[in-house]
Amino acid sequence: MKKHVVGVDIGGTKLATVVADTAGNILNKVRKPTLAERGPEYALQLLFDMVHETIELAGLEPTAISAIGVSCGGPLDTETGIVYSPPNLPGWDALPLKSQLESEFEIPVTIENDANASALAEYRFGGGRGYNAVLYMTMSTGIGGGIVLDGQVYHGANDSAGEVGHQILLPDGPLCGCGKRGCLEALCSGPAIARRAQAAVRNEKASATTLLDLAGGRVEDIRSEHVLAAARHGDALALHLVEETAYYMGWGIANLVNILNPDIVLLGTIAVAAGDLLLNPIRKTVSEFAMTRPAEAVKIAPAQLGEALGDLAAVALVV
Repeated sequence: MKKHVVGVDIGGTKLATVVADTAGNILNKVRKPTLAERGPEYALQLLFDMVHETIELAGLEPTAISAIGVSCGGPLDTETGIVYSPPNLPGWDALPLKSQLESEFEIPVTIENDANASALAEYRFGGGRGYNAVLYMTMSTGIGGGIVLDGQVYHGANDSAGEVGHQILLPDGPLCGCGKRGCLEALCSGPAIARRAQAAVRNEKASATTLLDLAGGRVEDIRSEHVLAAARHGDALALHLVEETAYYMGWGIANLVNILNPDIVLLGTIAVAAGDLLLNPIRKTVSEFAMTRPAEAVKIAPAQLGEALGDLAAVALVV
């Protein structure tokens, strides 16, 4: 019985390939810059070479690999394995990624949206172990998510489920990258927190010395991590920004809790870095806004896989 799989993590800035056993233990890893500006043909050949290299470094023959899992930014079709113009991968227009990989390696390939793959990894290897209904949400450059129900990713009618960051909370709110206004992502992503912080500092410079100091004195250099650091130092403006972010996140999560009735909501990236500074007010808002029964059933916790998430997301698809 073949006991090894390959995981491929495709991003706009880096590509990573791993070999793992069927328990999810990473045996070897190769990581290289995507150089997305060189186009899909360059990236595909690089991927082929990296997979071959990773298998060789693990001391295995290609025949020892049972499957390849690929985690990639969407939009994409999980059945056909065609990738449709991800924003950070120029030229990847209707790219038949699954068939290209299967033709090269003659091994079954499974392709999944990176947020869904991350949710599955947390379900199988991280904070979602032992639960039947898991909602994973990342707070980073954007706010994405994945839904795992009874061990299966919920895809929706055409692979579009899980866009948790694009629920509209404020119809007249800030413009979102999706073209709508007032989305959760436009309020609570890392760049959104930074924009709100910069605007607040410009209006209240006298009370924002900690934030400015952390950003080197330049308002335009304030980032979400500076807001969290200043809040830990007791900076009043930063604490207000954190509470505001938690309010909107809690509101959005409460909507999802009412609709999905999950066992657990796992929050990644910024929420992991912030810990209870952000999680406790989020929990408070969810308890206030969600209906009583689903609110009583849900646990809100930080995601657990950290920097291993990208590797395990791809592996989780095929183990």
